[in-house]
Amino acid sequence: MSEIVSLLDSPPGSTDEGVKAALILCLVCGPSVVCSRVPSRAIVGGAPVSPSAIALDDETIFAMRHLSRGYPARNRDGSVNTVVEIPTGTTGKFEVDEEDGALRWALDRDDGSRREIDYLAYPVNYGMVPRTLAADGDPLDVLVLGRGIERATIARARIIGVLEMAHDGVRDDKLIGVPLDDELRNGFSRLHDLHELDTGYPASRAILVLWFANYWGAGATEVVGWGDAEEANAILDDSIIDPRAARAVQTTRRD
Repeated sequence: MSEIVSLLDSPPGSTDEGVKAALILCLVCGPSVVCSRVPSRAIVGGAPVSPSAIALDDETIFAMRHLSRGYPARNRDGSVNTVVEIPTGTTGKFEVDEEDGALRWALDRDDGSRREIDYLAYPVNYGMVPRTLAADGDPLDVLVLGRGIERATIARARIIGVLEMAHDGVRDDKLIGVPLDDELRNGFSRLHDLHELDTGYPASRAILVLWFANYWGAGATEVVGWGDAEEANAILDDSIIDPRAARAVQTTRRD
């Protein structure tokens, strides 16, 4: 109790000012407020939402900016911005809405139900690169290696390769990225190419091939092969569109 009194008496601007505010809220609101230094997170589709975004309901998330047009594809430091739509370990199919830039749970065209893969959960963070347009008419897909990243996070990544795929005869490539932000860094973050991935994390590529070749059912998707970091970055550069032109792009929902 003496520690609480000491914190409440601390001068404005002190390092304990935030804790003091939380304690006052706890004392005023009583048991209706959970008092903790651990920040709360909205849970949407079985995964926490980025603290920089807002969950409007249980299937819609808005970020500070339009998720498809509000961020550049590349940053000045050479890193690539990735929008995490589907965190590792989840199954709900979330997509950025090109109209308003929100992240939404995709709905089935026939019955309006929430789309969810009937397979093992995603083994990797799945998302898109803003201000891009791929061969299939959608933003370019990207996979970010490592632990689950909060939904609607804008994560800086280094592109180390590409998983070349096709769906209904149209290329549907997946860039392979490693996280660079301090709070997201992991063992994969030190990698620069697919050779280093094979050396440090044996069979990782085989796991990705097996999963993406089967997650929509046998024969639904085709794995064409792999491309190195140079090829992956060339695909990205070819996909980047002018932000003014992006406003006029009308894309179909991704499979």
